Amino acid sequence: MEPESNWDTPLLRTVEGTPALTVRSVCLKILMLILGIAYIAFGTVYLNSCTEQYLIPIYLIVSGSFTLFFLMISLIPCAPNDESNILNLRKVGRVCERLVSLFSIIWFITGSVWIYSIYEPDYTDKASPRYCDKTLYLFAFSVTTASYIVLALMIFLGFSVRVSGGILRIGQRDG
Repeated sequence: MEPESNWDTPLLRTVEGTPALTVRSVCLKILMLILGIAYIAFGTVYLNSCTEQYLIPIYLIVSGSFTLFFLMISLIPCAPNDESNILNLRKVGRVCERLVSLFSIIWFITGSVWIYSIYEPDYTDKASPRYCDKTLYLFAFSVTTASYIVLALMIFLGFSVRVSGGILRIGQRDG
């Protein structure tokens, strides 16, 4: 007999079925929460502290806000009650996902241009047109560079898994 479906059912099944994935997911969401708050905090505290590229703090604030917004959305449970709602929800979800991905890519590239184009600003003379607060700039530079490193690792690992999976399939066919 099928258990009664309610708002908690999908979440409980996930928790009961895959505790390692749930722990990993929770840790990733906590990391994203901390990063989002840090982005907003640095952007807000140093809002007028970079005369050479005044948009760096704004980039951090928008990135942090965007991260927190979509983190909150990912925590909202959703349990449609009929097949047509599920199909409509999937269509809307795909469109939103593509728009979010497009915005994220464009915003990340734009922020990267703003950050890397002024390397290395003047950290000492606040009257200089090339001035940018050292803490602000190094934070933005570090998290952006770390994002590129993580992205490169994900691409490399994904490619490696894809290649090794193909090799294993070929080996299984031959054996």
